[in-house]
Amino acid sequence: MPKIVDHDLQRKKFAAAAIALIARLGLEGLTMRAVAAEAGLSYGSLFHYFDSKDELLKHAIRHSTSQQSRRVNEFSSQYKGLTALEHLLCDDAIINDSSRDAWMVWMTFQYKVALQPSFAELHSELIDGWLGRITQLLKDAQLDGEISDTLDIGFEAMAVWAYSAGVGQLGLLHTETLTADVQKRMISAYLDRLRSS
Repeated sequence: MPKIVDHDLQRKKFAAAAIALIARLGLEGLTMRAVAAEAGLSYGSLFHYFDSKDELLKHAIRHSTSQQSRRVNEFSSQYKGLTALEHLLCDDAIINDSSRDAWMVWMTFQYKVALQPSFAELHSELIDGWLGRITQLLKDAQLDGEISDTLDIGFEAMAVWAYSAGVGQLGLLHTETLTADVQKRMISAYLDRLRSS
């Protein structure tokens, strides 16, 4: 009887292996052979799922962002408005090894975004989704009277996104200065300014 292969599980194993390698070694460490070895699967089986290193990196990004989306969905079901937004933004703070790994992969991905149109398209898709979440939470906060009804929600969503992205990226580079606690305080302070505006 032929062995039944769980293709989704195989893809997840390869994605996790790619994330682990990038976190340890950077883009240079991401070779197809190294990913197969890290995943504990055969080199040949990797090509059943991914034609190239670029396709594997895109899948790793989708895997990483889907994990974050699940967490964000939990925040949205438990909280609303600025409280939900604060949880969403703090989820981006570098607070442990796994979130650091996700940031390493995201920064590697952004390097490719700047150079290759296919990566730029994926980036645009992901950022549109992220901005959509931020926008909706700001609208909810506005409806609940947490923030001024004259605030330009579209502009503010872009500002929140840019601010939180900067906090996360600098937190990755300056771990001693921008600790997780400092990052969280910066996010809280930014949202407090929205409340008082």
